[in-house]
Order: sequence, then C-alpha cells, then structure tokens
Amino acid sequence: MTMRSATTTLLVTLLTSLGCATGRIPNTDLPDTSENRSIVAFCERYRHAVESRDARVLLSMASPRYFEDGGTPAGDDDYGYDGLQRLLAAWSDEVRQVRYEMRYRRITVDPQDTARAHVDFTFTGSYTLRRPGGAPTPGREGPSLRIDPVRDAAPTERGDDEVWFRRVADNRLELERVGGEWRITAGM
Repeated sequence: MTMRSATTTLLVTLLTSLGCATGRIPNTDLPDTSENRSIVAFCERYRHAVESRDARVLLSMASPRYFEDGGTPAGDDDYGYDGLQRLLAAWSDEVRQVRYEMRYRRITVDPQDTARAHVDFTFTGSYTLRRPGGAPTPGREGPSLRIDPVRDAAPTERGDDEVWFRRVADNRLELERVGGEWRITAGM
C-alpha cells in the first residue's frame, strides 16, 4: 500500500466514524431515531404546506382539539380549531409568497403519554402580504391581516401592492398522535 492510499484509507475511515458518531438526523440537532425521523417527516409536510400556502392541507394537519393561547395572559387572543380555520382562510388570501425554513432543535415525547410530543425549532420566514385592494389605504400602512401570527415582524421591502416581511424566531409545535397519525394541537 502506498503512502497516499494509506492516508486516503485512514481519512475515509475517520470521516465515516465521525459521521456515525454524531448519530444526528442531517441538518438538525436531533438524535437519529425512527420516532424523530417520523416526526421530522410530518413537520416537513407542514413546512411545505406553509410554503405552498395550502390552507386546506394545514387545516388537515391540525387536531380538532387545536388551541392557541396567543402567548399572553389575556384570553381575548385565544382561539381553537374554528379560529384556526378563519385565520388560515385570511392568511391564504393575504399572503402571496412564502419561504419558510425550520431548524429542528429538540423533540420531546412525553414518557407518560407517547401519543404527545413537542417539536422545538427555529424558523426563518420570508413572505409578502397583499395590501388591501392592491394599493395602500390612505392613513393606514401595512397589510390588512388582522390576526398577526408573526407579531413584531417588520417589512423589509415595499412594492405597489405587496409588502415583504421577514422573521426569525423560535417556536414549538405541540403534537398528538390520532389514529397512528400526528396532528398539531398548537403552534401553527
């Protein structure tokens, strides 16, 4: 064996062992387990539905017990499945283009109830919102979407009839297994 082929063999062996040593799902911070892969696959379907603005698919991924508390102590911004349905209808009408990336940080399956899981992730979302009537409303800047699922997002570019927004934040999807399928109970 030549010195060059011995070095190449050593390098390949080292890289292979390092790749196996991490035991992580590629491009995530998650241990590579079949349960985590199943949950990531479900979340990737969710991400693709967000990017394609497919409210029908998003609603089908939600549990009938979906509930969002808005992250505030006041209950006036809370909504359930019916509210989600209204939000998605407005969202699909107002949002024009979406780029949505998810970096999976942690999946926690409840040891007492393996039909429940939390998916912690960081997302980068870029999207355009349509202005009412395709043009700015005098005295009112910004989009007409009333229920803002991305609080404090700031416009990054203005066009005649659309406003670009970008947001990077942490989020959590709460999931439950229903009939062998995962469904989202909060966090959309």
